[in-house]
Amino acid sequence: MKTLNLVVTKNCELCEKGHETIKSLGLFLNVETVEVEDGYQEYLLRVPVLLDGDKILDEGILSKTTILKNLLFLDLIMFMGQIWEMNM
Repeated sequence: MKTLNLVVTKNCELCEKGHETIKSLGLFLNVETVEVEDGYQEYLLRVPVLLDGDKILDEGILSKTTILKNLLFLDLIMFMGQIWEMNM
């Protein structure tokens, strides 16, 4: 199961709404909530931010559609890269 990071900050209503939005994706994903102060300061003015490694899946007002679209796109790129390497 893929693990994503949800970057949040304290007293952030938008972060709470974002957490609720991605809660329905919990069947497919493991989402860990991390504080912006724990090494994610670059996202301070953009929270909430959902990350897959160092790739931003969505930020601000989180959308399930955008998150899933970006996840599929990243997985497709990784798959195509593996095919390319096999043919070299």
